[in-house]
Amino acid sequence: MTYLALFEDKSRGVRRSDLIAALERDWPTAVIRERHGSQEFRDVVWSYTDDSQELEGYSHMDGTCIYLDSPLGLAARFALWFRGLVAADIDLVFCDDGYSFDGIIEMGMSVDDVIAIATDS
Repeated sequence: MTYLALFEDKSRGVRRSDLIAALERDWPTAVIRERHGSQEFRDVVWSYTDDSQELEGYSHMDGTCIYLDSPLGLAARFALWFRGLVAADIDLVFCDDGYSFDGIIEMGMSVDDVIAIATDS
């Protein structure tokens, strides 16, 4: 399933260089690529494997959203990590690609709290 972590303030997107540096620092085994193929809205694309779980992620060109194609637990970990890259005064929404649920990821939340956004709806 595809999950999203997004915010609306297009003037404050996470810069590509900051995202890449954070991925390299915090997820050192991730395979990172920039601008994948002809997908105009994709910017940084990465893959990550943790035990038997795999994630394919990418950021939107404006830096206001990451897309996470993975099991819920791994997506929640990455969404929570992305929260740390976004200014505290910006609401970061966690949802799926069909918007069948959504909730705000707040500073200090745990992975279980983020998972609950999806499972408590």
